[in-house]
Amino acid sequence: GVIRLVARTKIEADIEEHGWHGVHVFDEKSEKEDFSYTIGLEKTWDHPEVIIFGLARDVSHQLLWSVVEDIKAQGAVKQKSRVPGVLAGDYEVIFLPVRKTAYADYFGTALGYYNQEFRALVMLWPDKDNVLPTEAGCQVTVQREALGIIDGV
Repeated sequence: GVIRLVARTKIEADIEEHGWHGVHVFDEKSEKEDFSYTIGLEKTWDHPEVIIFGLARDVSHQLLWSVVEDIKAQGAVKQKSRVPGVLAGDYEVIFLPVRKTAYADYFGTALGYYNQEFRALVMLWPDKDNVLPTEAGCQVTVQREALGIIDGV
């Protein structure tokens, strides 16, 4: 329909101008965690798309911009180990591959845009003590859904 065409044009314009487009998904009933993800990293930098859970739209968009700047400056993000410098202070994040079976539920707009295979990483962020959700004792609970889409867990 027309709306899909307009959305696709916006995505294409953003990718052309910035190299990527951000999508924010929220549940009006607040039963599921909000999440945001990129479209265009695969096309522009041959890099997996990045999804982040549990943060407000502007915060996650800012973090995704930070990741994009790192990719532009340093190449691909390191996967499966702690990465400093994405968050302010001494906090670290981790990038883990997303299960292909989760794509339909979480990357609908990207699937429609690409219409072909692409890769994706989930970016997990730490609690105030720098403990990641994949580690014992993490105080952050808004990334449970993210843990459920990680490949090989």
